[in-house]
Amino acid sequence: MSMSSVWCRMVSTAAIGVAVASHVAHGEANPQIATLPAPSDGRFLHERWAEFGGEHANQRETSTARELERHALSQAGDPARGRELFFQESVTKCAICHKINGRGGDVGPDLTHIGGKFGRPHLIESLLEPSRQIVEGYRTSVIVTKDGAVHTGIVKEQSADTIALLDATNKRTTVPTDQIADRKEGPLSLMPQGIGEQLSAEQFTDLVAYLETLRAGGKVTPGAGITGPITIPAGFQVRTIATGLTGCTAMETLADGRILVCEQTGTLRVVQGGNLLAEPMLKLAVDTYWERGLIGVTVDPGFPRAPYIYVCYVSAEPYPHHVVSRFAVDGDVALPGSEKILLTGDDQRKLGGKMPAGHQGGALHFGTDGKLYIGIGEQTAETPAQRLDTLQGKVLRINRDGSIPADNPFLHVAAGKYQAIWALGLRNPFTFAVRPGSGELFINDVGGKNEEINRGVPGANYGWPAVDHGPTPDPRFRGPEYYYPQASIAGGDFCPANSAWPTQWHGRYFFADFVHGWIKTLDPDKPQDIRDFATGLSRPVDLRFSAAGSLYVLLRNAWVIDDKFQPGTSALLEIKYSPQSR
Repeated sequence: MSMSSVWCRMVSTAAIGVAVASHVAHGEANPQIATLPAPSDGRFLHERWAEFGGEHANQRETSTARELERHALSQAGDPARGRELFFQESVTKCAICHKINGRGGDVGPDLTHIGGKFGRPHLIESLLEPSRQIVEGYRTSVIVTKDGAVHTGIVKEQSADTIALLDATNKRTTVPTDQIADRKEGPLSLMPQGIGEQLSAEQFTDLVAYLETLRAGGKVTPGAGITGPITIPAGFQVRTIATGLTGCTAMETLADGRILVCEQTGTLRVVQGGNLLAEPMLKLAVDTYWERGLIGVTVDPGFPRAPYIYVCYVSAEPYPHHVVSRFAVDGDVALPGSEKILLTGDDQRKLGGKMPAGHQGGALHFGTDGKLYIGIGEQTAETPAQRLDTLQGKVLRINRDGSIPADNPFLHVAAGKYQAIWALGLRNPFTFAVRPGSGELFINDVGGKNEEINRGVPGANYGWPAVDHGPTPDPRFRGPEYYYPQASIAGGDFCPANSAWPTQWHGRYFFADFVHGWIKTLDPDKPQDIRDFATGLSRPVDLRFSAAGSLYVLLRNAWVIDDKFQPGTSALLEIKYSPQSR
């Protein structure tokens, strides 16, 4: 028997095996290890496998799945009822495969602390589309033995002599390695597909609510306590666009509908047509400790005629320092060798700080004047924010080729690259936005005693650390337009004046908070006019309006990168106006 025909049999049997697992989970059939006769046409079996995989890949696109997602994102659910469902074998069969606090099976990952790792959007997707993201070590393996038998399951143990598989019913099969003809890993999870077909929207939401409560005890990091539904005004809908992103820091929306997402670890991801593309636009070698990494992205004002993206990242070589670079792109990929470094930051080893890898800033956007503005934090060193011989604690302004604009405010008192300084006295200007029309910058400066929103003014000094965040009577410094007690302000953009949203939101500045998990808005002409917009968000770090009128919200759902950091916890949400949802 040829290896190609063996693999045809394997993939076919994998499909059958997972289908059987699904039926078993719903009490429709008994599990069996399949032994199939050699197929007469391998292409037919490959086609059947492709069809089967496609049906499962599109699970979330069904109207039922979308309704379950909307309900679970927007309703609280009852964790106690959800717990009953989890352990109720006649309904969900969850406990056959998954263990919680020592109770349950070993086929799937232990879920004892799952709610502390993943937010509600990710939990929902894991239930509706278990094969979209499979935890390493839990992919379905298919083994063909020399006698033609086909075994499907999760590899739980392996040695030089044997491989032990667990199938979807927790049944263990041990295969001698000297009897294996071929072995492959399949792209499907053993978790049964279509769980939403078995549960009402209320039951599904209860199950999600229970999983969300499963957390480790002890001290939590900032923002980790956000749970429950996402609340938004009547007439709006929220949906999950992508999950499984790692340590997200920033994003940009493109006029053609694409979204660029920065992962702190150095990859620039592309979301197109509601799907996260497998291949990133760009991979950078970055310093990833704490808050360093890939931390900002924007596109040329003339994009795509001027096919350039601009990024801010922290390089580790030859020492930790910020880099602002431009890349040429072709389609969804940055062209190799096209990097043009526009600005090289300072050696962070020489500037000190309580945690020098903190307060990195990183946001960058083009102003209405065609200049590139960049926010750089003071790396917890405080005093550099008041100095004109370092870029730390500043908003910078450069031309798109990296040169210094002739009208920058400190040309005559700063030298060299420091002539790029446009405003100073900032702690951590992690995000900011440019107001359409006036071109004003609204700068989010992370507290401090307070979180601040500052109106950008050329040459302004916002006072840090000479004065703490909040109003100041000192005439040397410019006070904030709005402030609130210390948390972590993150994300900002203006609702377009021509938006299809209700006029009450037009022109307002939207901003989020990483710790509180909310989005609020203010009237830029009356900054004390504050309105709530959304709550229940898992550590938002950025938000941007698209040309099509949606508000995209990037959820980091992780703290800094340290020895406890876990990848794959970030998500991208879309909020859009939908009057019929009232």
